[in-house]
Formats: sequence, structure tokens, C-alpha cells
Amino acid sequence: MTAPRRVAIVLALLVFAQPLHSRESADSSKEGSDLVYFNEGHLARVKSAIRAGDPYFLENYRKILAESELLLTQPADPVVNKTMMPPSGDKHDYLSYAPYRWPDEDKADGLPWKAIDGVTNPAARGPDTDYTRLSDFSSAMETLSFAYYFSGDTRYSDRALELMELWFVNPDTRVNPNLNYTQHVPGLAEGRAAGILEWARISNVITAMQIFERGEVLPAELKAELLGWMNRYLDWLVTNRLGKEADKLPQNHANWYNFQVVGLMIYLGRLDEARAKVEDAKTSRIAAQIKPNGQQPGETGRTKSMHYSCMNLWALANLTYMGRGLDVDLWEFRTKDGRSLPQAYHFLEPFALGEKEWPYKQITPGGAAAAIEAELKPLFSKTSTLLETDLLRPPPGTRIDLLPIDALRYPPRAKLANPGAPTKTKDRSD
Repeated sequence: MTAPRRVAIVLALLVFAQPLHSRESADSSKEGSDLVYFNEGHLARVKSAIRAGDPYFLENYRKILAESELLLTQPADPVVNKTMMPPSGDKHDYLSYAPYRWPDEDKADGLPWKAIDGVTNPAARGPDTDYTRLSDFSSAMETLSFAYYFSGDTRYSDRALELMELWFVNPDTRVNPNLNYTQHVPGLAEGRAAGILEWARISNVITAMQIFERGEVLPAELKAELLGWMNRYLDWLVTNRLGKEADKLPQNHANWYNFQVVGLMIYLGRLDEARAKVEDAKTSRIAAQIKPNGQQPGETGRTKSMHYSCMNLWALANLTYMGRGLDVDLWEFRTKDGRSLPQAYHFLEPFALGEKEWPYKQITPGGAAAAIEAELKPLFSKTSTLLETDLLRPPPGTRIDLLPIDALRYPPRAKLANPGAPTKTKDRSD
């Protein structure tokens, strides 16, 4: 985050640190009405804690409101704004570069681009393609929808609905429901199956729709248009060659594919298909990706091994959460030789507790130590909350940094059990 943006957020905190808005969003604690990706009982308890003035939740709530105030006036940036044309000749098609691909300096034309694992090509994050604008849109949906949920302020839902219409409905600006050109590699591939994970945050749109439905602020006509887009996108995911390939990849990409597909199936009422998909993950994901000692070799072999180990487990934790609503519990699955999701967390536990030094590559700034603080410890905290199980018992004084929005969506179990009590879990702002 740039210095001016940090200053803007601080100023917004001073101006907009208001109490809960008088018009409450719909109470979301009804039994059996959970959001696809979140536990509404947890969210309702956080909302009550904010009302009661709990310092931990109130601080993070105010930060989310400050971010949302900035988003109210931030210009929209749909896919048609990119400067490059997809191979289809249609700017409505999503286009991104494979992040770890670079022009080959040994070739006169640089083609085909070569792989340098873990080293991001700045071109993959620029305005020529859509990755960054999709990321910004997804983050806005996430922040605005939860700002509305916790405050009831319809300015936030109104802005989110405007963005939804711009991205999925307006014929001049909407994105087509395909990922034919995701992670494009010049000279090699128009699109790659691995790039489908870039749209995992379609979950933010699903969640926003559910929150707005409960608050009775989602117009019926817009909902119908969004459901049509989602049905077409889901059909593309399960029938297109790239989607089928993503389903068979041996690493985290396959789990983030499932994260989208199962979530969409649940939301769209295709429950039998969703249930079968989660059931299949026992053998195609857990048994195939996790060793008997809990190591994830497909992730520890990467140059960002801690990052990808965490990323893969978080996808599987979310799939477990969704599966439980379908009467399939991935957490209880174990192969005869001991491969399981709990074992994968057990493998990482001594590194989270500082009892062992991470032996694999992590080429990001700060190395494995920084990634453990920024990713591994929050992973344990969020998974414990999501799956309602105590995974890690850190020694007294241990600090776990959570993003403000995660502190509200995945409240630490100690805070859920005893709102108002001091916490060792600290928020962080990026």
C-alpha cells in the first residue's frame, strides 16, 4: 500500500469511525441458512460484539468502514479497459499473463516466454491485462459487502451492486463467462489451466449476493442476470478443456478449481454434483497431494514453498467447510497409510511454533520466517475458526496477525468464546 493511501485510510478512520448504522442488515444467524463460504453464526456473534463495543472487533470494523468509504469514489475498472487485445479479438474476454513467465533473452523475438518459478513478471500485473483489475474488483466486493453486513449502511451495498452490474451485466463493459486466455504465455499458449485459480475470488461475488439477498437489497432483475452469468461460467468450468485440465492438476490449482466449482454448484442448487465433487476430493486431492507424514510435495518443491503449502491447505479447509454442509467430511478422511488433512496441518505445526526451521525454499522478502508470520500462523487461526477445531496452541505472548476483514470473518476462537477479553491475536493492514 502506498504512503498516500495509508494517509487516506487514517484520515478516513478519523472521519468515518461511526457507530453501527441505524438500519441493520438482515440477521444472518438462522439455522441452516449459512452462506456458502462463511459461518453465519460466527458473523452474527461478531456483529453483536461490535454492537457491545468489543475493542478488538470494533477496531477492525472501523478499518473496514474506512476502506469502504474510499471505495465509494474509486473509479471502476472493467475488463474492457485493458490495452491488449485477447487472441479472440474481444476485449470482453478476460486476459492475463502467466506470472512466472518472461521473454527469453536468448531468442531474438523473446518467444516462447520461459518459466522462472516464483519470480513475477511486472507485465503480468500491469494495465495491459486484467489480473490487477480483477483483483481490485474482487477486493472491493469483499470489503463493501461485509461493511454492509456489519453496518447496514446501504451506501456500501449500492456501490457493490453498481460494480456487479458493470462487470457482469452491462453489455458495454461486462466480462465474458470464460477463462480461455487466463495466464497467456506468448509464443506458447493462449491460455493455461493453472490460471483458473485467478477467478477463485468469484466467491466474493457469491457471498455479496447472499448478504444482499438477506438484506433485501439485491434487485430481482440484477440477481437473474448474475445467476445467468454464473451458470454459464460454471458450465464453462466443467466442460471446457482448460477446466477439465485444472481439475486434474497435481497442486493447489486443482483445489482452487474445486473451491469455485463446488461453491457455484451449491449456490446454484446443483447439490448432488457438488457432493460428488467433494467426495472425489478424498482420493483425487488429499490422498494424491499429501504424504503420510503430512508433507505436500507438490508445494514444498516450489520456490515459494511455505506460501504454496499454506495456499493449498486453505483451499482444502474451505472445501471441507462446504463439504460438511453436504454431509461429506474431508477432515475425517484418512488413507490406510495415514494421509489426511489433519496430518498436513500437523506437519506444519512445529514450524508455526518455532520448534523447527523450514528446510525448503521461500524466495520472498524475509524468507520462510516472514511467510510463517504472514501466512502460516493466520492459516492455523482461520482454519480453527472455520472448522471449529483447535489446531494450534501457541505459547503465551504469541502474536498472530490477521487482516482486519479476516479478524471479522474468521474471528479467533478465543474471542468467540469470550468476547471483550484481551486477545493475543493482532490485526494487520496491508
